[in-house]
Parts: sequence; C-alpha cells; structure tokens
Amino acid sequence: MTNPMTYPERPIDLPLRLGRDPEPVDGCAGCRELANVRDRARAGGDMTTVTDCNVYLRRHPEGH
Repeated sequence: MTNPMTYPERPIDLPLRLGRDPEPVDGCAGCRELANVRDRARAGGDMTTVTDCNVYLRRHPEGH
C-alpha cells in the first residue's frame, strides 16, 4: 500500500539572501542616520532593527 500525498506539491526552498547591506546615499542625512541606527543595533545584537533599517534604506532612494 502506498502513502497518499497530503499536500499539493513538494515544498519550495527559497534562498536565504544574506547579501551586502545597502549603502547610504552620499550627502543624505536621512540615509546616514538610518545607517548609524543600523550599526548601533548590530552592535547590540538587535537584528530586527538591522533588518528594518536595511528595508528603509532600500526604499529611501525612491525619495531622492
């Protein structure tokens, strides 16, 4: 007797993107502040804030 498949498809393995952190735009005080907050959060082990700052930095250049 065979085991029936209880799910529609095989699970998808998504890659874990651990690329470089986004760089602040030269001359932008907002970018620099986000980078500073990210650096302090990383030093304190707060990876949630590090991730949040990276997201904000990636989205921030849209306003430049």
